[in-house]
Amino acid sequence: MVGSNRRISRGRSRKGCITCKYVRGPPDLTRHTDKSRIRRVKCDEGKPTCQRCTSTGRKCDYEDVADPPKVDLQDLQIVQHIPGITKPMKMWRVPQSDGCIPETEYRALEFFQLHTTLCFGKDTGLHLLQAAYHEPIIRTMAIAIGSLHRSFVHNEKGLTTREETQFTVQHYNKAIRQLVAIDPRTSHQSNDMFLIACILFYCFECLQGHYKLAVQHGISGLKIIKQQQLLATGQSFPRYMPRETVTVLFAILENQILEVEGESSFAEDMRPALYSSFNTPTFDSSRPPSNIDEMRASFELLYHRLTRFLSVCEVLEVELNDSSFEFVAQIQHLKEEHMQVRSDLNAWVIAFETWLNAGSAEIDEEPYSVAILKIWRFTISIMLALEWPSSELSWDNHIDEFALIVSLVSEVLGVPPICNQGGSNNISEHHVPPPVQNSVSPLPLLRPRPSKTQASTFSMSLGIVTPLYLCATRCRESFIRHRAIDLISTCHRREGLWDSELAGRITRRIVSIEEAAAGIQPGAHYTSADIGFASRVRSLNPQYGQENGIKIRYNWEGDSSPPIEEFFTW
Repeated sequence: MVGSNRRISRGRSRKGCITCKYVRGPPDLTRHTDKSRIRRVKCDEGKPTCQRCTSTGRKCDYEDVADPPKVDLQDLQIVQHIPGITKPMKMWRVPQSDGCIPETEYRALEFFQLHTTLCFGKDTGLHLLQAAYHEPIIRTMAIAIGSLHRSFVHNEKGLTTREETQFTVQHYNKAIRQLVAIDPRTSHQSNDMFLIACILFYCFECLQGHYKLAVQHGISGLKIIKQQQLLATGQSFPRYMPRETVTVLFAILENQILEVEGESSFAEDMRPALYSSFNTPTFDSSRPPSNIDEMRASFELLYHRLTRFLSVCEVLEVELNDSSFEFVAQIQHLKEEHMQVRSDLNAWVIAFETWLNAGSAEIDEEPYSVAILKIWRFTISIMLALEWPSSELSWDNHIDEFALIVSLVSEVLGVPPICNQGGSNNISEHHVPPPVQNSVSPLPLLRPRPSKTQASTFSMSLGIVTPLYLCATRCRESFIRHRAIDLISTCHRREGLWDSELAGRITRRIVSIEEAAAGIQPGAHYTSADIGFASRVRSLNPQYGQENGIKIRYNWEGDSSPPIEEFFTW
């Protein structure tokens, strides 16, 4: 191999038979490194059969070109491993293929199958896996994202070789070329294949930290849905993704774009689609979700409606003095939508609490998923209780919920219980830390910062970064908000567009601005009463740049002057 630094032992043949060079046992799909060789010995190069193979009764084969070992897809079984479940693993056989893939591609596909697919939830992951082994374009993209995800998880920025980086980029570019070369007039590709490609491109750019490109891929997928009106007309997807699965996936994707960048990311012709691109049904309380997957999917869709509503409200806030008939009618329509969304989300909360109280076996089998939904149950309760349009002062009524969110996130991350000056609180009972009087004593450190070698987490489903961001920027109790900042800064998570380390830097900056405006010394304890109305920051949607940078905008509550802009890079 050109440019390889592999050291060849003295006396070891490079022209020997394949059997002596690469003798393997059964494929072990739980291994993540190229250590499955059980034998690599010196070959005497005797032909037609060497003495070593003859003496051991093995079949002796020679190769014409010294290529890396290849894995035949016909001989593989893909194992779908679902963490936390002790039931037997699901087996899914790869479709028949006459081709072989190099070992490097096989290992990337293996990581994609074992880990990347789980970032979308186990059911959606199975659909993605099926598409990857039927569609060459999706398979090429799966190789690229599996390779990149493996480096991201193991935090191998300083350890990834140039060859590995080139391998990842080559397959990513290859997938783009394959997709661009498709002629929609003559192609027999399934409609959902293009949407799956947009989702995987979106994830790849998020893992790369190229968030502006990720947004562009996401909007491309939303345009496909709008143009073809696949979801609105009920057109079925012939192969890989059920309509409901595509709906939830793009609801998550659009949520992230609206949460981070707002409606301004969408072109004028796309903005009406905030209410029309998805035909989202209302919550049917007579047929509530019966398992954790249905609970999560139904919440994702309802939260999607709320996110759209809040995004449109932000745009209209600058026009509240408009008294035209059209504007008044639009405001009335939004009020009706707000009431419907509140009603449906409240119905979901009741259904979720009922499901928890019923003691489903999934509560013990899926502790992570249940904990995430509990976090969002309290997050959404805060948002539902706010008036519209809301004031920064209205967040002060929800200190208890903020404390519960931070405690639940601590459980998910395995962080020790909250300790205050009076002793320890029992996180399992979700006690709320009592208010701490203003003083100049330093805030307690949450925990030592983890080393850079700590594994990072990537996800495209409900996560913890958004709730922590809300706690840090909207809760004005120093103990709770600074604990949220520490959690978000050290958890090493990337949930689509939400980068925890970047979010930690932004929240720390916003909090420091508020504290300085209120005359609070750095590190001092304070309550919400210590930060007056005029000292509160009202942050606007950040905006990613084409390079590794993000622009944040903020102004003071009640201040009509243009917002202040600051830039962050990484």
